[in-house]
Amino acid sequence: MTPSLQHDSLDRLAAAARSGNAASMAGLYLAIRPMVVQRARAELDPAEAESVADAACFAVVNSVPDKAAPDEPLLHLVYSTTSRMVARTGAESRTRLPAGIDVLPEGEREVLILRVIVGLDADDTAIALGNTRSQVLLAQHRALRTLGVSHGGYGEVAP
Repeated sequence: MTPSLQHDSLDRLAAAARSGNAASMAGLYLAIRPMVVQRARAELDPAEAESVADAACFAVVNSVPDKAAPDEPLLHLVYSTTSRMVARTGAESRTRLPAGIDVLPEGEREVLILRVIVGLDADDTAIALGNTRSQVLLAQHRALRTLGVSHGGYGEVAP
C-alpha cells in the first residue's frame, strides 16, 4: 500500500463501491492492488504473486457490495483475503522471505511484512491485523530484536 493511501480513504472508496457501481468498484480495485501485490510478492515468486494479487483484489471488490459488516475496516478485509490466498499457493511458488524473517513467530513476521515490505504505518498495520497500535509496535520491536540477535547482534534496536 502506498503510504499516502490511508485506511479511511479505502473505507470511503469501499462505501462508494458498495452500491455495485462499476466505476467505483474499478477505482477500489486500482487503489488496493499495489498493496496486495507487495504483500503477495513478500512470499511468492513474481508471476504467482501477480496472479494471486489479481484474484485477491477481485475477491475483495466483489465482496464489498455484499459485505455484512460495513463497520469492518476494508484494510482488514484486504489483508485477510490476501493472506488466505497466499497461504493456499503451493510450496513450489514460494520464495524465500528476507533473511531470518521466516524464523519469526507468525504474528511478528506479519507485522514486519506489512511494515517493511508493504509499507504500512503502525496504525494501518494494526487495522489490517485487527490489533492495537501498541501491539503492532511491540511485535515489531520483538521481531527486530530477534533478528538482531539471530544475525550476530547488530546492536540495540530502537523502540
